[in-house]
Amino acid sequence: MGLRNNTVTIKAVGDISPGDGAVNGFGVGAAIKRLGCQYPFLKLNDVLGETDFLIGNLEGVISERCREEALRFGGEPELAHSLRNVGFDILTVANNHVLDHGIEVFEETVRHCRQAGINICGLRGSGEFFSDPVILEVKEQKFGFLGYNWVGLHEKNNSDSCIASISDGLVNYSWDRNIENDRKARREIAKKNLKVKGDILKLKAMVDTVVLLTHWGYEWTIFPPSGVILEARDFIDTGADCIIGSHPHVSQGVEVYNGKVIAYSLGNFLFDPQPEKSFLGMVFECVFSGRNIDRYDYSAIYCDENLQPHLATEKNQRQFREKIDKSTNMIKSIDFEEELNDELVYTFYENAYNKRKIKKVKYLLFMILRNPESLKPITKKVLNLLGILFLRLKGNKVRW
Repeated sequence: MGLRNNTVTIKAVGDISPGDGAVNGFGVGAAIKRLGCQYPFLKLNDVLGETDFLIGNLEGVISERCREEALRFGGEPELAHSLRNVGFDILTVANNHVLDHGIEVFEETVRHCRQAGINICGLRGSGEFFSDPVILEVKEQKFGFLGYNWVGLHEKNNSDSCIASISDGLVNYSWDRNIENDRKARREIAKKNLKVKGDILKLKAMVDTVVLLTHWGYEWTIFPPSGVILEARDFIDTGADCIIGSHPHVSQGVEVYNGKVIAYSLGNFLFDPQPEKSFLGMVFECVFSGRNIDRYDYSAIYCDENLQPHLATEKNQRQFREKIDKSTNMIKSIDFEEELNDELVYTFYENAYNKRKIKKVKYLLFMILRNPESLKPITKKVLNLLGILFLRLKGNKVRW
């Protein structure tokens, strides 16, 4: 329950990926196979604490197929019950990886989560809502949750038939960069994200509080692009009370706008960190008193080399807050549209992405020495990465 009888507490964490990422046999999925589905959560203790709603972004799948084969970012069905036992009430599936293995596995993922007692947010609506809302009542207050994805739509994975995917947003997520088109989109913000704003207005008439779960922004940068900032504020102006973001894999700033709170990205919670060995993510907390936000806070969670998240040390907490403050100050700057223009932040993302992929090549070569049986698949992956790196250094627009 909430911290006080008259308040409602929401806590949220970032991306949850139940399977291996970089190399089969050396990620979250392999650890779970060896040690059980509760293993990743054994060090949490009271980290997630007392709350009315616990939310996460399920950036992967849960399927029977994972018993026999290693699906990238995929976990076995029992993981859904482990997530519920940890306390998760709501998982959003509006992201760019939940359909990596097709519609059938996606539908199975939703089924396992629901059977475990977890509410699923971000599904493509079949009625009056574009995004099927989750509506929950606690302490005589109704909370409505909406989930949306803006990322990866160019990959044509039929996501728009399964999840609430938005194609009329302000931010350009494709390779086709055009600064003037981006400026034009920002000038026409009233005509953008019409499905999202329509859902907010409809849901606002039905509940006391509207919470948006957004999958947006560019990866591996602590700064959201200005287009995302403008979108978030537009959604608050429309009627959203709290926005909780994901996708960048790193945590970003937290802003108070018109009395409402926007957490632009919570980073990762449970994810194969390779080529890094560990990472810091955010646990975000927002306490509501009636229709108003009473307070909000956040802390750093550390996922260690054993793939187990737990509370970060005081030193890491200080470093984490310094980074979040740096991001927040840029977001709140009067010059944010210039300082965080989409093209500049996209360049930050590209540079970080390229550095990570070079590190990944080195990691894969090291893994061959550690596990000779993986020589063939890893060599193929390394050669592919090197080939793509060469093309990208030449300026060709190809994806990793």
